[in-house]
Amino acid sequence: MISLLQLVAVLLLGWGLINLFKRIRNPNNNNQSNSDSGQVMVACSVCDTHIPESEAIRKNGKVYCSEAHAE
Repeated sequence: MISLLQLVAVLLLGWGLINLFKRIRNPNNNNQSNSDSGQVMVACSVCDTHIPESEAIRKNGKVYCSEAHAE
């Protein structure tokens, strides 16, 4: 029984060390997507919903989240 526990402990230790070395090797590899990072968010003039500036609709100097709100 003790040898089985020792085997499990060694396997867990090995698994942990492998993951540690992977993280050390690739420190910038996180699970978050950076595709939308750094975009300026703007608020809709009608409903105050915040959307990325690239998706906003501008009309008469105001910002809108949709065509329906722009009309």
